[in-house]
Amino acid sequence: MDSGKAILVDVLQLLPLVEERLLGNDGDPSDAMELIDLRQTLKMLETMIRRCDAVVSAEEVSTIMKRINVARETVEHLSMRSSVNNSTSQFRDMLLLHNQNTAYEPAHLHYGKCINMSNDEFDALIDQWAADCDRSPVGTKTKKKNRIGSDEAQEQIRSDLVKLADTMKSKALWYRDLIVKDNEALSKYTAKQEKQLDTVAQVAAEASKLAKTSQLSLRQSLFMIASLFVLVVFMLMIFIIT
Repeated sequence: MDSGKAILVDVLQLLPLVEERLLGNDGDPSDAMELIDLRQTLKMLETMIRRCDAVVSAEEVSTIMKRINVARETVEHLSMRSSVNNSTSQFRDMLLLHNQNTAYEPAHLHYGKCINMSNDEFDALIDQWAADCDRSPVGTKTKKKNRIGSDEAQEQIRSDLVKLADTMKSKALWYRDLIVKDNEALSKYTAKQEKQLDTVAQVAAEASKLAKTSQLSLRQSLFMIASLFVLVVFMLMIFIIT
């Protein structure tokens, strides 16, 4: 049997039984623990019916969802009027009700009775439903898709790491070339500056020599002028005397 059809059969069998329990035909709607069980059952039925889209028309799915929603609203309404203190469920001690011993009810020994099955038949139905879910094409495709998606993600990560390594390597080479060019330019600039400093020192030395030479010539000129003046004065004195 196709998994979708098997799930649909299970939904159509369980939903009427839930509705009968809400009406009080085969259960106690005032039992808070039983309402919790019904709420979980309706949640499971909603999950199951959503997996029947391939074998059931959208209109039929909508009709079943309306019945589930009505049952859920009924459960919520009954929960507002129920009291855990009146619960006879064997799991009432999980709600931290002190001084109330757990009552192991005979009804729970025959948990398949609620759907007119023996416990073995109920267990076999659950096992068959679980096996159909595992063999369903949807589940296989999902697992395969997840595995493929994981492999593609890992391959993408490897590709990104390789690209990142190549980029870092190219940038490192570029920085190295840039540093080498800067060092070469700095060396040329330093040599040029040394030549310019040598030229400036040489010019300064020549200027110093020229200044000394000019100073010496000026002294000689003054001495010659002074000597000429003294000679003229001496000749005038001789001329006057004679």
